[in-house]
Amino acid sequence: MVLIVGGMAQGKLDFARRDLGVTSWSEGALGDADCVHGLQQVIRNMPDWQAALDAWCVAHPNGVLICDEVGCGVTPLDREDREWREQVGRTCCRLAAEAEAVYRVCCGVGVQIK
Repeated sequence: MVLIVGGMAQGKLDFARRDLGVTSWSEGALGDADCVHGLQQVIRNMPDWQAALDAWCVAHPNGVLICDEVGCGVTPLDREDREWREQVGRTCCRLAAEAEAVYRVCCGVGVQIK
């Protein structure tokens, strides 16, 4: 599995398409495609996202997960937003530990950090 992280609108999907050969993806959902773009939305919107994500990773061992970095900037006032941000960060840490490769994309340029 490959994890790609970076700020919003920094070219993560374009990097995955150009450099990793991604041709199809699920947008903000754990679908049948071998790539999920918008993992942070899966965590926000899917009720049992942890079990579903684990199942997706088993079904797609060579898959690509793309997630916005949501932990930078101003801390949200709303408790639910803070908890979501925490879950996204912890999930990315766990996925990075399990991933074959991790990339951080800024301005469309991907740097391999693992």
